[in-house]
Amino acid sequence: MRPNLVHFIIILLLIFLPGSSYSFECINTEFLFDISTGSNQPSDIALDPEGNIYLVDGVNSRVVVVDSSGRWKYALGTEGVEGSGKGQFRMPLGIDISASGKVFIADTGNRRIQVFDTDGNFLYMFRIKKGPGEQPPEPVDVAASKLSNYLYIADNNNHKIKVYKQNGTYDFEWGKFGEDYGAFRYPAMMTLNEYNEIYIVDVLNTRVQKFDPFGKLIVTIGSWGVLQGNLFRPKGVALDKKKRVFISDSYMGVIQGFTDFGKFLGVICEKNRLKRFKSPVGIVVDKNNRLLVVEMQSNIITVLKILE
Repeated sequence: MRPNLVHFIIILLLIFLPGSSYSFECINTEFLFDISTGSNQPSDIALDPEGNIYLVDGVNSRVVVVDSSGRWKYALGTEGVEGSGKGQFRMPLGIDISASGKVFIADTGNRRIQVFDTDGNFLYMFRIKKGPGEQPPEPVDVAASKLSNYLYIADNNNHKIKVYKQNGTYDFEWGKFGEDYGAFRYPAMMTLNEYNEIYIVDVLNTRVQKFDPFGKLIVTIGSWGVLQGNLFRPKGVALDKKKRVFISDSYMGVIQGFTDFGKFLGVICEKNRLKRFKSPVGIVVDKNNRLLVVEMQSNIITVLKILE
């Protein structure tokens, strides 16, 4: 066995085995409840202005909507039925909801964005354009801004952020494949703060990059590794009222908190013990300071109260 692999396994055992004496910087939470919707490997989550929860259930070709307590409301799309018509999906992955209540869904397999209202009515859709020399676009997430009605779209296949108006008109883009600051290796989930600055999970570069609304890099958060403050396979990103940046790590099964300028604050814990998740992906913090976590392997949403 190669020495670097042995070293990696030892670190994993040291940090993550139950009963480990490794000391954690904790951000404590209280478990509230789980939400099960019959989903299959769900990926992302969003909240509408009323606090209803939207879960992207891509394998089942739908988006499930429940209220803030997890009670069923309705679903967009037809369970298990892929399609390219209005209101049909092919492996959707990402979602965001504007302040005005428009529901934007990255219909990844159809290479388009679909838009609904919060009553589940289809409004319109638009395809993501392929630029000169580009691969076919693969939109994996969306982020709806209050600034200029921008809609940011993570194009995973071309390692770019493409910016459209929310009516479907292309505006500008930035990014390229690479490890340099401002470049991407598979940009994924995104979120915006109150200043319309955008946080983008840069999966294989194991970091989150923060940009101004026009694509100018502000700071990077996290670096490769398996220790506290490191990221191994980041997937989801969310902000709370204290401007803390929470990042889910799907491989390590943990969620960590940072300041919005990248200082490590702690890992999500319960009663001062590390809280483990089964492949956490999309995350969001609601107005009641609840952290909602999509656990892809468990097919549930775990709801926690942030105590600190």
